Amino acid sequence: MGDLNGKVFVMTGGAGGIGEATARRAHAEGACVVITDREAAPVEAIAAELGDRALGLAVDVTRRTDNERMVAAALERFGHLDGAFLNAGIEGEVGPFDSRSEAAWEKVFAVNVHGVRLGVEAVLPALRRGLGGSIVMTSSVAGLRGAAGLAPYVSSKHAVVGMMKCLAAELGPEHIRVNTLNPGPVANRMMQSIEEQANPGHGEEVHQSFESRIPLGRYVSNEECAGLAVFLLSDAASGCTGNTYVVDGGLCAQ
Repeated sequence: MGDLNGKVFVMTGGAGGIGEATARRAHAEGACVVITDREAAPVEAIAAELGDRALGLAVDVTRRTDNERMVAAALERFGHLDGAFLNAGIEGEVGPFDSRSEAAWEKVFAVNVHGVRLGVEAVLPALRRGLGGSIVMTSSVAGLRGAAGLAPYVSSKHAVVGMMKCLAAELGPEHIRVNTLNPGPVANRMMQSIEEQANPGHGEEVHQSFESRIPLGRYVSNEECAGLAVFLLSDAASGCTGNTYVVDGGLCAQ
């Protein structure tokens, strides 16, 4: 694993799940982290626990000004920026394609696609001043394949992969690497929501069904995803750009 001493990263969706695990892992390896989520209290508590090299900040990724404020806070507190983990995302509603409302589609795309886009736009000037860096976006195995009942979410995660590939091609000459983290089913709140929506009152049965399709026989953990995210942010991944990196227990092997 690359040494992150002196590196500075902004991270969205950091109040729990993969985002919190990645912030903690990066901090443990020496990085300074700006941990953000929509509500201030959870990320402020995490930052207070981690100490001086961490800052918690309320950020709504769908707002350009909030993304810009996130970067400004990183620069003011730590002096420079080396990368971003653009992880904030929502699962949205589960159900048939033609039953999803306009608002349901717009809500998912506002966070999962435009939130990532606005994050990239906000961090680019600082990364360019630093002559390079790493951007890691959280997509999903849903960005690589289809899933019945999850059209808005799946479509949004495919869009993130497409955005990543365009950015990697454009930003490579500036030494800015861009990749996606593509988790399979993860043992956290989001999957619990999807399971319960898929069959209300029988979420555990849905969980068992999903798990039975995974060669390792289990969901992956937040920490397993964080390990790969931190690798991609680090200099150890200096040759990695324009690719999807999967943590799925072997799901996509089938």
